[in-house]
This record gives sequence, structure tokens and C-alpha cells, in this order.
Amino acid sequence: MFRYSSFAAAPALLILLSGTAHAALTADQVWQSWKDGGAAMGLAITAATESNSGGVLTLNGVTITPAGAPAGFTISDMTLTEEDDGTVTIEPGAAMGLDIAEGANAAKVAVTHEGLEIVAREENGGLVYDYSADTMNVDFDIATEGYSFDDTQPKPVVKNTGKLALEALEGSYSDTPGANRAFGLDVTAGKMALTTASDDPGMQMKTTSNSETTDLAMALDVVLPSTTPLTTIQGPADFRKVLEEGFSVDVALSQGVSTGNSSQQSEFFSYDLTLTSQPGEAAFGFDKDTFSVVSKGAGLEASMTSAAVPAPIEVSIGEVATNIALPIMATAPADLLFQMKLSQLTLSDGVWGLFDPGAALKREPFDLNIDLSGKSTLDLIGLAEAEESGAMPPIPAPEKLDITDISLKVAGAALNAVGSFTFDNSMGMPMPLGEATVNVTGANALIDGLIKTGIITEEDAMGARMMMGMFMVPAGDDALTSKIEVKEGMQVMVNGQPLPM
Repeated sequence: MFRYSSFAAAPALLILLSGTAHAALTADQVWQSWKDGGAAMGLAITAATESNSGGVLTLNGVTITPAGAPAGFTISDMTLTEEDDGTVTIEPGAAMGLDIAEGANAAKVAVTHEGLEIVAREENGGLVYDYSADTMNVDFDIATEGYSFDDTQPKPVVKNTGKLALEALEGSYSDTPGANRAFGLDVTAGKMALTTASDDPGMQMKTTSNSETTDLAMALDVVLPSTTPLTTIQGPADFRKVLEEGFSVDVALSQGVSTGNSSQQSEFFSYDLTLTSQPGEAAFGFDKDTFSVVSKGAGLEASMTSAAVPAPIEVSIGEVATNIALPIMATAPADLLFQMKLSQLTLSDGVWGLFDPGAALKREPFDLNIDLSGKSTLDLIGLAEAEESGAMPPIPAPEKLDITDISLKVAGAALNAVGSFTFDNSMGMPMPLGEATVNVTGANALIDGLIKTGIITEEDAMGARMMMGMFMVPAGDDALTSKIEVKEGMQVMVNGQPLPM
């Protein structure tokens, strides 16, 4: 079994930058805080030699090794210099990385840099590390045991190599003690380039990729309970405890324009792909009250060619946005939100021609918008606890659902729905009350086009048209509408007629 725990030491410069601040930091205090922090995390931090002269601590042969791992992260040398302003300047050596191997599995990671400098300072009773580098490169070479279709032959070795290159890197890392321990990490980079290559003999597949992204930024804030280490979590009940004690994670990401290409050589499907994405941003939050995800991208263009398809596959997308919020341990009604937007999904004529060579369908962009909100009790941790123990799960009890908008446009047809419902949970199951209106245009023209393309048959179309006739009424030329009402006693009315009709 490959000891991937060895990789836990790779981001050690961030993990270990912790400890209690002093009025005027010394190099020895910073070094000792790393060793103490490492021990608390199951990491052994050592140096082959240590020398302190005139407030300059020189370390050679620094190793950071997880407990039980055969090897860890190494740093050739490092100097910690005490400054007149009470800070400590840290300059890692040029050679950093790890080299581990177990049987057919092996990994080599080399970190190189130009101008990397870290400054430790005191703030709010904790330590803050400001860092910057002109460039930082991470080269990796990883081999893993692959899959063999012939059990009589040795399993092949899958090789993955690549390089991550960052330019104009800067940011800060903070560790603030208190009732709970707060960690913060801010990173910006003017440019990130990534190249990868993979060779899987068992699957007869070789893949290469190159990408470049500008104006990267990340802000990460984590609060860890001081009484319950995350390493002690064994199940949902333990996770509930750390959430109640204050565990939280907040991440914000943004990027500029990103371009890339990839190529795959395979017996099954070979292709060449190019991508260009416009600037975007995203945020993720998680605590005892809410799970939230917010993202927004300005657009994407993709083009793929392959001998398996007769024409290039070209796709472009306009704005894409998501906004999701769910309660985590809500025993009283809490806010729910689900919003999704996908605009101007456009296919090239070559793509349309794959399934509609006669242009029977209107070649218009695809649009989707979903905007739902409401309130409900929802205990996700309780559901996980019940699944583990076999106990009766806490039943979600919705209170309200607002359909602000559900709209879809595809191939000349359009659907729109709005509505609002409340729920009575006194009977042990949610009983909805409210109404929704659904409007459809261009449905018959779309069905006629799908028949001409051969995607559906006349018999399939007949069933679809019968369903539309039962639940919708004409509202103009190839336009239909339907008003759905749910009344007391679960009486459902469609266009004024009770169900079943």
C-alpha cells in the first residue's frame, strides 16, 4: 500500500507556521514553535545541523516527516534572521521536495523558487507570516500500479509527470490562538501555468495537457475547535460536536482569463481539445448553520477534434452562475436557496449536423435559469447519524417554497414557471398549499423537428402531445399555459379541474 501520508509533509511550510507570538520574536522561538506544532500534528521536524550566531539561525538538512512514513518533505537549508523591528525573516534554500518509493509506487516532487522570502510577525497574540516570491515551481513525477486485463502478466506502471509554475506570488498565513484556533491563508499569483503528461499502458492511453491562468487569488479561513482535534472524528456524532464547538471553513477564489489544451492518444477515443474561459469567482462556506456555494463565470469556449467524429465539436457558453444555501443542523425553519443560471450555450453547425443534418430544429442558443427559495427544518448531520445507527431519521419539514423563476429555452421552444407554496406539517408529512403557473411556447414545433431528426418517433410524440393536452390549455399560436393549485385536503386543481380528471 502506497503511503500517501508522506504527502502530508508537502505543504509543511504552511502547516507548521504556527505558535504563540512573543513581544519580539527570536529565530529560536520561531524554530521551536514549528517543532512543537509539528509534534501536535504527528510530524517530526528535525535539522541535521543548527547554528545560531548574531541572531541568525542557520539550519541544514531540514526534514518534515509524518509519523510512520518512510520519508517526508526535505529542505536543503534555511536561515532565520532576527530583524530590528521584532520580526524574523525566513529564507528557505533552493532545494525542497520529497522522494518516496514503495514497490511499483513512487513519487518525486521538487520545489524550486526565485526570491522566496517569508517574514514572521506578531499580530493579535498569534503569528502572521507574509511571503512573496518572483517564481515558484513544483515539478512532480508519480508512478502508480495500473490495471492489467491479463492476470498472468505483471500490472503495468502508470506514470504521471508535470509542472506547476507560479509567478508574482505573494500572500500571508496567520495562526491566531483563542477559545478556538483561527487560521487564515491569502494567496495571489500573477500567473499560473500547469503542464501534465500521463502514460497508462494498461489502458493504452497517453494524455498531455497545458494551461495558463492569470490573476489568481484565494482567501481561506478555518476555525478549529480547541477542545476536539479533527483527527479524533470517527463519525457523524463527532462531526456534530466539532461543528457545535465552532468548526468552520470559508474559501473565496477568483481568476482571470484561462487558456488550455489537451490531447489524448487512445485505442478507444483520441482527441485534441482547446479551452478558453473568461474571468470567474467562487466562494464556499461551511459551519454549524449553513452550507453555501456561490460561483460566477463570464464564459467559456471549447473546441474538440477527433477521428471518431466527422466534424469539430465547438461549444461556447455565456454567463454561468450558481448560488446554493442549505441549513446544516436546523431544527427550526431556516432559509433555503437554489439558484442556477446557464446562458447562451451555443453549438457550432458541425455539432448540430451530427444529429440534425437537415436543420429541422431551430439552431438557437440554450438558456436555463432556476431561482428557488424557501424555509425548512433540515438536519443533515442527524440524517447521517440515523443512517449509521439505524435510528429513525429526522424528517425535514418544509415551511415555504417560492418559485421565483424556472425558465428554459432550447431549439426555439421556451418554458417558464412561477409559483409559491406553504406547507402544513401537522399531519406528520408536509401538505402543500399554493399555486404555480407554467407557460410553454414552441413545443409543437420542437416535437415536429425532433420527429424529422429521428430522435423521437410519431408514437412518442403522440404521447407527449396527449399529456400537454390533458394538463395545459391553448394560449396563442403554439403556446400553452397551465395553472396548478393545491388546496386544503391535498385537492389538486389543474386549470380549474380537479385531479384525477
